[in-house]
Amino acid sequence: MTPVSPDPGLCARCVSGRRIDSARGSTFWRCAEHDRDPSWPKYPRLPVLRCARFVAGEVPAGPGPE
Repeated sequence: MTPVSPDPGLCARCVSGRRIDSARGSTFWRCAEHDRDPSWPKYPRLPVLRCARFVAGEVPAGPGPE
């Protein structure tokens, strides 16, 4: 996985975090919690260091040993 700028903080490890890569090369982090509760931010300010709705998900696996 390539480094993301800015650092998304908790969003990168949350089950509700969705990485969006635009055609112009920008990266955004969308929160799926917004789908259930429209008052929750759709695109949070990054990095997210604390979140009341954070639920840890699987961390993407890196490249294996060669």
